[in-house]
Amino acid sequence: MALNSIVQKVKSKIPQFLFEEKTYFWIFVVVSILIGFQKVIQGPKFYNNYLIFKTAFSHLICEQNLYIYYWNEYGDLYLYSPTFAVLMAPLTYLPIVAQVFLWCGLSAGLLFLAIRSLPILEEKKRVFIYAFILIEYITSLQSMQVTAIMLACMLFSFTAFEKGKMSRAAFCIMLATFIKIYAIVAAIMFLMYPQKIKFLGYFVFWFIIFLFLPLLFISLDQFIWQYQNWYNVMTGIHRSEETGIHPNVDMPLSVMGWLKAWFHYNPPSIYIQLLGTALLCTPLVRFKSFINLNFRLYILSSILIWSMIFNHIAESPSYIVAVLGVAIWYTIKGNNAASNFLIITVFILTILSPTSLFPRFIRDSYILPYALKAVPCIAVWVVLQYTLLSKRFTTTLSGNL
Repeated sequence: MALNSIVQKVKSKIPQFLFEEKTYFWIFVVVSILIGFQKVIQGPKFYNNYLIFKTAFSHLICEQNLYIYYWNEYGDLYLYSPTFAVLMAPLTYLPIVAQVFLWCGLSAGLLFLAIRSLPILEEKKRVFIYAFILIEYITSLQSMQVTAIMLACMLFSFTAFEKGKMSRAAFCIMLATFIKIYAIVAAIMFLMYPQKIKFLGYFVFWFIIFLFLPLLFISLDQFIWQYQNWYNVMTGIHRSEETGIHPNVDMPLSVMGWLKAWFHYNPPSIYIQLLGTALLCTPLVRFKSFINLNFRLYILSSILIWSMIFNHIAESPSYIVAVLGVAIWYTIKGNNAASNFLIITVFILTILSPTSLFPRFIRDSYILPYALKAVPCIAVWVVLQYTLLSKRFTTTLSGNL
């Protein structure tokens, strides 16, 4: 009671507008504009990731290998699909300042609308989600990542499933997948909904459309060559783990990184990923639970967290995906000692640790070497999977099924 009294006193001193959803729309927009302005002022080195995205279309239509280094244009390596290069075409020929601002605005707008579209009826729960992920969103956008847009597509696919819109769900999943390939895991959600055959038909249709989209701009020979190059660079990343961590990732923020850092155990990542996939899919045998909205939201949460903690090259700026999964889990799980402890741990180690608010010597000595950013999310996922397998889900929350 004493703790609740303290919480209520603190809440009473917080301005009421901070508990309103529209406030967070403007917070996300303003933050994104400020980051865009900061990047433009700092110069190309500080929006290097975006330069990788925006130059890909030019390389594609000029019949250049997308998957080699172009040190005179940007640092690092393009690792996305040839289709993603085409998707960047509308922005490519705008002035770079306009591109940066549009990219930031698109990230903010799509992510906010995607969260708002979720069937979480209480505004206060959505407000919690916006507030909880805000710092992690800033971390992601500071790196000019595409992750927020991909994440929005995954959330929109869940909303489409809930509304029985199978074509829209398949489109969103395919769009997310051709941005970052691991987003395809969202497709397993179709098992919880009617019209499975209809979804699979649309899934194949949109897969073909997105796969062959580059043929609008390049020849068939070039098309095959670019996909071969993509395959080679992605399998090369997996093979590099036989002798050590991928050179662009100091310590992957995943189960694989945690096992290597804590236990000096470094099996091929594919084995860990297959085990993780089996554990992810196991709750889907509980067919009678599909009618329950909380069960379906838990599955969404599990997918989002899984896509990071079993990603063999997971990096800090991409963790907005897992953090949003944790936030959805907490809004359903509710306020108790165990969930409060986990959510606070996620906030401190996962969200705050990469920021300047966190002591640098702790980050450099412990957080990075021991992959501690990932550990709280791994713990939440384990608890979540146990809940999905053990809790009795009644039919009182049926949503739109």
